[in-house]
Amino acid sequence: MFRTVSLLAAVVCLAMSQSASAQGIIWSLPEDGSLVHYEGTYRQVEAQPGSSEGNLEMEWIRHLTIKSVGKEDAEYKGATVPCRWIEFKVQTGRVKDGLIATGSVGERIYKVLVPESAVIGQTRNSEGLPVTYLPIVRGFRKTNDKDPTPKEITSKVLQVYPMISLVRHYKDMTRGSVPEVVQVGQEDVQCTKLTGSFEQESLNDRILHETTLYLSDSVPFGLAKWTVKISQEAKGEVEPRSEFQFVSEITVDMTARRIESNARSELVVQ
Repeated sequence: MFRTVSLLAAVVCLAMSQSASAQGIIWSLPEDGSLVHYEGTYRQVEAQPGSSEGNLEMEWIRHLTIKSVGKEDAEYKGATVPCRWIEFKVQTGRVKDGLIATGSVGERIYKVLVPESAVIGQTRNSEGLPVTYLPIVRGFRKTNDKDPTPKEITSKVLQVYPMISLVRHYKDMTRGSVPEVVQVGQEDVQCTKLTGSFEQESLNDRILHETTLYLSDSVPFGLAKWTVKISQEAKGEVEPRSEFQFVSEITVDMTARRIESNARSELVVQ
């Protein structure tokens, strides 16, 4: 169903080598019970040198639902502070009988308790430092129905990138000078466009990660739409940089399609 190719493996390795990136899709906290549902596509292109059929192209449907499913006071940095339970459900697959056939790895649910003060809606904090992660007090995850028991997340940060979303954090992003309009459901919402890029290069590989975000106060958690493109090139270790050749590319386009106000948790934990 959901084939793992070289670029996806490289993306996972890149995520492991960098700080956790989570606040890239959580820019604000709505009223508790709010839900936003995103729909879009996940495309992969893989080079097939020597093949008469050209590059291998694959495409899946992707859905992502983000909910606020409860409030709780909890200890964070030595003090008891207001926190919010946030739940993410991501589904990737192909449509079958009107539903997404996710197979054994195409659905994931994460439920995390986030200090409300940690969601600041900026790329840098009050000290001018990049906001590179979203801290959590507690967290749980579940993969598909074959794994019915939620497993506790032992880390104190939520690793959204790359398993929940390919939106990552950048040290700096460029803000558009004029408002943009994005259709969410049947309504047009005013948005601010942000663009960012990140490049990592080794002797063998070069990966370019580019993202465009559309921020809106009218959408729960802040994002109305986003696009991500991740390109990988490779060469021999002793070859010059001019010899980098296309290996693969991932493109994700996601848009908010539905907003609700009576969200309930799907992940029951103790």
